[in-house]
Amino acid sequence: MGRELPPDEVLAADQRISAWAGELKKAGMEGGMDELRARAYLDLVLGTDSRPRAQDTDSAGPPAGAGPLPGAGPAGGAARGFAGRVTLTVPLGTAAGRADRPGELAGHGPADPWLARDLLRAAARNPATTWCVTVTDEHGHAAGHGCARPEPNGHGKRAGPGPPPGPAGFSFAPASRDGPPGGYGTWRLRTPGPGPDWIVMIDTLDTRDCQHRHQARGHDPGVRLRHLAQVRHATCTSPVCRRPARTCDFEHNMPYEAGGRTCLCNGGPKCRHDHRLKQQPGWTVEQLPDGTFRWTTPAGRSYDTEPTRYPI
Repeated sequence: MGRELPPDEVLAADQRISAWAGELKKAGMEGGMDELRARAYLDLVLGTDSRPRAQDTDSAGPPAGAGPLPGAGPAGGAARGFAGRVTLTVPLGTAAGRADRPGELAGHGPADPWLARDLLRAAARNPATTWCVTVTDEHGHAAGHGCARPEPNGHGKRAGPGPPPGPAGFSFAPASRDGPPGGYGTWRLRTPGPGPDWIVMIDTLDTRDCQHRHQARGHDPGVRLRHLAQVRHATCTSPVCRRPARTCDFEHNMPYEAGGRTCLCNGGPKCRHDHRLKQQPGWTVEQLPDGTFRWTTPAGRSYDTEPTRYPI
């Protein structure tokens, strides 16, 4: 009987299957995502390449960058490579071991506190992990957000060493510096292991009196603006769509060509289908100052999509 896989290896396997299924789809293989994932699993285990274009050109060998799944047998000498992205959201109290509230694994659903902490510790062992902090209001809506960068050399002496890590190896404390104007200040994040502390400058997501700090000059949003829009709405802003925001367009509520800003106060994620639907006669979408999107159908019925509610 094979060994039981730890949670991080299970997620890695899932990400590699999904990544190769995406390659099969791009290559023209027909079928739904469940069918493509099944074919991808067989490719990764057997070291085969089911891409139609690869077969048409008589190419041989396993999927480029693919390797055997953790715990599986040999895969024909396939090289390791796929690195998927997993978004894990965990309440700070749970991360620090001071509370037992569940987290959420994007695309998978809730993660119990013990699984969430196991995954966080696994992530802390990987230097490529990106750490971000979201401040929520009492409803779980994102009110501020910042992504961490390694603490500069010598900054620890100026700001002080900070509190010791909590029982789970995480701590979060002020870093004695002001953050972005109107934001939530600058903080120090400490993660398990010997790596550096992290500095997080938390910016506001409030657009009720938007200062347009992240506005792009042209039609396309910058990386930070797109990221903040995806934090506020983790899925398409249609009231009936749950497509992840990272696979959606950044859609201008007031069209750019009509003078609409490329800014958080005038945009959000919409999948390509709903992006086009909004432009059809009879449909209107209003973006409210609190980030809610109000859709009105040709029949005159209105439906609101509030910002994402995160676990708190």
